[in-house]
Amino acid sequence: MLPKFFFLVLLTAATSTLSAQAENFRAFEWDVLQLGFASPIGQGYVGGLSLGTEVRYNVSDRISAGLNFEMGIFGSDVENEMVDVGVAASYTVTGDYYFVDDRAVRPFAGFGVGLYGGGTITVDTGTGMDPDPDDVDAGNSFGISPRIGVELGHLRLALEYNLAFGEKVPSYIGFTIAPTLWGGLK
Repeated sequence: MLPKFFFLVLLTAATSTLSAQAENFRAFEWDVLQLGFASPIGQGYVGGLSLGTEVRYNVSDRISAGLNFEMGIFGSDVENEMVDVGVAASYTVTGDYYFVDDRAVRPFAGFGVGLYGGGTITVDTGTGMDPDPDDVDAGNSFGISPRIGVELGHLRLALEYNLAFGEKVPSYIGFTIAPTLWGGLK
């Protein structure tokens, strides 16, 4: 965790010396809290919650680059007092292309690439006991996240496919909504 913190500090220091090239939009924007629905792909889950945050730098009016942290939490149907819970977290470097460069409403398409971690746990709800360590399965993998969406002023809506290439990390489709600080038209 400490190397990631130092990397973020270094990235912030490096980008603070750059001048914004975006003519119509502010240099930095931050999706404070991405909140949404996560629909897992395979593995028997029924759905869940997606939480995240993202910081972006507007390289130009049409292109932004950023860092995204997102987590999806899923559950399964209760069968025989057993519940499966899945978690996937991602740290990705993202890039977005905006199709409109001079309005507050801006549709975009983007892509992210980075590290995914997570796993599954099976809990017996009938006994009230702690889960057996054999029922925990976790891992890390490389992953990608293509996405589309629209920015409506300081509100961002996005549909994203989080594809982890490891067997132990659940992949999911997430629909998120996020208030955005800064950014927007100058």
